[in-house]
Amino acid sequence: MFERDWVCTDLQTVPKEWIDYNDHMNMAYYVMVFDTGLDEILDRKLGAGQSYTEASGQGPFVVQNHVHYIGELVEGDQFYCQYLLLAGDAKRVHIAGEMHKQSDGGLVCVMEQVLINVDHATRRSTPYPQDIQERIKELVAAHAEIPRPTQLGCSIGLHRQ
Repeated sequence: MFERDWVCTDLQTVPKEWIDYNDHMNMAYYVMVFDTGLDEILDRKLGAGQSYTEASGQGPFVVQNHVHYIGELVEGDQFYCQYLLLAGDAKRVHIAGEMHKQSDGGLVCVMEQVLINVDHATRRSTPYPQDIQERIKELVAAHAEIPRPTQLGCSIGLHRQ
């Protein structure tokens, strides 16, 4: 059974190397941090991360990624990420992630992704093994009542004023 709460990563600190000419964390590192955290969650909660890929020759590929930059992080800021499993089926998972500043809990960034399981030999999508499919169903059910970030499913564009 899974807890009915966000799945959180460990606390991290923004290093100097991640700072760009605007004196804040460069946007590429937000994606990298979400990706690294997601790998940890996939391994720890679903058994579908790096160890699964190495053992099976299959693994999750991101096929869609949306990032909403809401706040900013600067050098030395501590932050954490948390993830929700929104939906899943035999081959795919839909995940949301939030990044929060540790000092005030403020929401810094929201990420939304769809991943698909791919056989590395054929480079084609393939169903997850039954045990992983069951864990996906269980985690989706555990997360079903958790409020979703309002940014999910948003489109990009310039809106008339």
